[in-house]
Amino acid sequence: MQKINFSDIHPFVRYSKTLILPPDFSTTDVHACDNRLVYIYSGKVKVKMEDRIYLAERGSLFLYPSSAKYSLINMTDADAKIMSINFDFNQREGRPTSPIPTIPDRIWHQTDAVESICFDDEPAFNFPIHLEAMQTLEPIFAEMTDEFVNTKSFDSTMLGLLIHQVLIRIARRISTGHGQKMTGLVERVIDYIHQNYSSSLSNEEIGKHFSYHPNYINRIIQKHTGQSLHQYVLSCRVAKALELLQTSGMSVTEVSERVGFSSIKHFSQTFKSIYGYSPIHFKD
Repeated sequence: MQKINFSDIHPFVRYSKTLILPPDFSTTDVHACDNRLVYIYSGKVKVKMEDRIYLAERGSLFLYPSSAKYSLINMTDADAKIMSINFDFNQREGRPTSPIPTIPDRIWHQTDAVESICFDDEPAFNFPIHLEAMQTLEPIFAEMTDEFVNTKSFDSTMLGLLIHQVLIRIARRISTGHGQKMTGLVERVIDYIHQNYSSSLSNEEIGKHFSYHPNYINRIIQKHTGQSLHQYVLSCRVAKALELLQTSGMSVTEVSERVGFSSIKHFSQTFKSIYGYSPIHFKD
């Protein structure tokens, strides 16, 4: 295993594309021969990395180091949209340039890994990474999809530069304590929000439920997700609203009420601030 510093990486991207997972999509436990990054644009995807299971929605990002065991399952009866990137941290002569199929867990061997490296200065990258609220990366992912799908001059170089930006932002998020190894309390609060988004969820009510001062709950949620407690509740509600608008046949007013907004005006303003379009745009 080669030991390197994160500052010395020179990434190579062999696959970078937006994918649609149909309602019946699922994989068994598999291993990737290279490093894999998956970002959830929409839908609800059950992601298993090694022995941990996540129910992921928009903003969730997963990075599996080369050889990590994982699986993906679409948990709804609608399509899920994800970003999928296959890459090496370092370019090397003779590397495979085409996408490499995953290998089932039962026949996987460590020697199948294309890259075997260990980071001394950023050890978090030696293990699977899960981060929430990574929507700020979406413009970079859109550019990566365009570079991969539409042949251009220096596209391989550009893809390497773009994934380098993504990896640096992930490293910064981890180094400032955002997201990696969320505390048990944070996980319980987030799960509670996802289970009760349609109810009244003020900071005071959430704090009372968990017997903590609401300012403390707000601080730890902001530290681990990059959003305030109130912003996280709104993001959860709007993500569910988008799903209902596209799949349920409910009116915009009905959706607004179903996801916990007391005012259709507030719902429309919040929805547009996150997605850039009014709710009726997706209804149509």
